[in-house]
Amino acid sequence: MVGGMFETVALIPVVSWFGRRPPSQSGFVMPLAITASAVLLLGSASIHTLSLQKRLRVHASGQREQSADQLRSAAQAFVVASRGPQACLLQWPSHDWPAAVHDCKASDPSQLSRGVVGEKLWSLLDWTPHGENGALRLQLADGRTGRFRLALDPLAPAVLGISDVGLQARVPQLKGE
Repeated sequence: MVGGMFETVALIPVVSWFGRRPPSQSGFVMPLAITASAVLLLGSASIHTLSLQKRLRVHASGQREQSADQLRSAAQAFVVASRGPQACLLQWPSHDWPAAVHDCKASDPSQLSRGVVGEKLWSLLDWTPHGENGALRLQLADGRTGRFRLALDPLAPAVLGISDVGLQARVPQLKGE
């Protein structure tokens, strides 16, 4: 029996020594867990923010491409309208077309001033010829505008090619237009 009591008495100081921590280390698990969860929360919020930003960039890029496509279609409609009697008007800036009608018999500047592509209305903002090139600015009904460089035939008034669209800022529409 002496051996059994000795073992029990010898274990009590060992268990009480492992069960105690110095006062400076008591309660370290809770702050560590809170810190780890805060780091994980911030990390997941950052990843979520990055994915939202990417989605917005993809959406904006799609919108720009759609606008550019609609403006390219409007420029092609301008080129088609500039064939025939209206081709004579390509020699003058658009603000001079009313006076140029006398030199261009059977031309109608309104044919080059506005039109419809699909269901979208477009209007001419400006046409300025520069020798074998011309600067074309168009606007869609919703206010989106674009600039094009058109290659002109040096021998006859006709358009040979259209540059890629240069998107510009949206212009607010005036009431009554």
